[in-house]
Amino acid sequence: MLTRSLQRFANSVAIPTLLKKRNDKLCLLYRHQLLKTTIIKRELNQKSSNNSNNGSNANYLHIFWKNVFGKYLLLTNIAGSGILMVVGDVMAQEIEFRKGVPKSKRYDLERMGRMFIAGALMGPLHHYVYNWMEKVMPVPNLRNTIRKILIDQIFMSPACLLIFFYSACLLEGKTITDTNAELKEKFLFIYLIDWLLWPGAQYINFRYVDIKYRVTYVNVCTAVYDVFISYIKHLYEDIPTL
Repeated sequence: MLTRSLQRFANSVAIPTLLKKRNDKLCLLYRHQLLKTTIIKRELNQKSSNNSNNGSNANYLHIFWKNVFGKYLLLTNIAGSGILMVVGDVMAQEIEFRKGVPKSKRYDLERMGRMFIAGALMGPLHHYVYNWMEKVMPVPNLRNTIRKILIDQIFMSPACLLIFFYSACLLEGKTITDTNAELKEKFLFIYLIDWLLWPGAQYINFRYVDIKYRVTYVNVCTAVYDVFISYIKHLYEDIPTL
């Protein structure tokens, strides 16, 4: 009897203890699983948020690009023409400064402003003439490309040079007589150089570049060409007479 009683007592104590340990173990497993699930959810939410932000940024960039080279293309071409004219002039000023040209400044802001206006005035001309050429000659074959190059060289190039010199000279405070004298001295030399450089660049432009990017392409090329133009405009005493 005593042995059975002791055994019953031991069982009554051991069973709840085992159950408690089992419950504690299950509780720890549950907490671990809950923590793991929480971490996974946070990672998924973070990835979803990042993807959403990337998608949103890509969407904003697409809308911006579409407006710049679509709805506001004329403004883009005007601003681009002015800004890249300044880029070319800054490079020319740097060359003049390093060569020790008398009275040259490293960064002449007034001159840069004049160059911006002169460049911006050419933007509408490029914009409308290029669009017109695309309408009357839409197929980018060799024949139409050569026609466009001839129109650009025979009509557009002289027009752009006249716009550039008259606007820049008038902004400098020069008279029409002085401007005409400067043009007589420099125009032919610049125009001949123009024929050597631009037909090749315009062949690529008219043959392969989409119409909405053509003025921008020209402006990028012009940024380099404007180093030469600006140098001649402001240091004309060294130009050979033709």
